Amino acid sequence: MKIPASEIVDSLQKSGKIPYGWKPARQEFRKVKVKNLEILSTLREHLPGEWRKVYYRGQDGTEIHYFEHNRTRKVWGVKVK
Repeated sequence: MKIPASEIVDSLQKSGKIPYGWKPARQEFRKVKVKNLEILSTLREHLPGEWRKVYYRGQDGTEIHYFEHNRTRKVWGVKVK
């Protein structure tokens, strides 16, 4: 799997995929280890270190899923569900 460096962005807000008016719910997020080793190794080629999969729930019930680098907080693969 190839991940272009341009798809790894500085923050969740800079990804451009957050719905207008979306607000996070209080204490409604989970950070888990990345289980897909192919994605993990590709992400580590760009930024070595620890990556986590983040599940973030909004006040309206939507969820945002993405991968986050632990040290730099850069994100990749933002999906709104």
